[in-house]
Amino acid sequence: MPKPRVSEYALLFLFLILPTSLYGLSHCTFQHVGDHFVGGCGRIFDQTPAITLKPAAGITTGIWRSDIHPSEVWSGDMTDQGNSNAVLELEIYPGEWGVLRTAYGWYPVTHFVSSPLAFDLDASSESHEVAPNLLDEKIVQEAAQLLSTPATWNRVDNRNCPASATTWSIYCAMIKAAISVTGGSHHRRPAMEAVRGIVDERTATRNYHHRLMDYNNDPTTTLGDVQSLFSEALTRMRAQIKASP
Repeated sequence: MPKPRVSEYALLFLFLILPTSLYGLSHCTFQHVGDHFVGGCGRIFDQTPAITLKPAAGITTGIWRSDIHPSEVWSGDMTDQGNSNAVLELEIYPGEWGVLRTAYGWYPVTHFVSSPLAFDLDASSESHEVAPNLLDEKIVQEAAQLLSTPATWNRVDNRNCPASATTWSIYCAMIKAAISVTGGSHHRRPAMEAVRGIVDERTATRNYHHRLMDYNNDPTTTLGDVQSLFSEALTRMRAQIKASP
C-alpha cells in the first residue's frame, strides 16, 4: 500500500479526530531553556498552566493508533491549580498535527513547529477531546471479557491495579486491557473517557468522588450493569468510528 501523502494525513486529522473546531484554538508558545522548552497555551482548562516539554524517545502511555506512527514525540509536565507537575505527552504526525495527552483529556494539536516550539491546541471544551478509534474499541471489548463472571470482578476498588491481579474492578480492567492492546495506559484515553461519560450519565444524582471506582464499589451496581456499561460504550464508539471515513 502506498504511503499516504501529507495532504492525506491532513484529511485524516480533519475526519478522524472528531469533533474539532475552527474556533477557540489556543496558541501555545515556548522558549528554549537548556534541554527543554518552557511556555504555555494561555487560559485552558479554566486555568493558565505552565507547561514544560522536551523531545522524548517514544510514547509511554500506549500507542494511539496502529495504522500511523508519530514522527516526533515530546514529554513534559503541566502545573496549574489542580495538578502539580501533571505528566504530558505530545505526539506529532506528518502534516504538523498531533495529539496532546493531558490529565484533563486528549486534545487535537495543529500547526506544529519545533523551532521555536509552538502549536495550536483545541482544548476549548470536553466535547473537543480526541475521538475513540479501533484500538479503543478493542480495549473495551477486552475489559468486558475480563469482567464477564462474578469470580473475576473486584467489588472493592482502590484504583491500584497490580499486574499480578486475578480479579479486576471496572477501572483496573480498562487499565489491564489498555496495556494488553496498546502497550501502556492513560486514565484519559478515549476508551476510558467513553466509559466514564456513561457512568456520569447513570449516576448524575450520586455524590461520587472517583466515578469509576465509586460506581464499581456501589452495592447497587450489578455485574449486569457493568456489562451493559461496556456494551453501551462500544455502541457509541462504533458509531463514532463508523462516521469517520
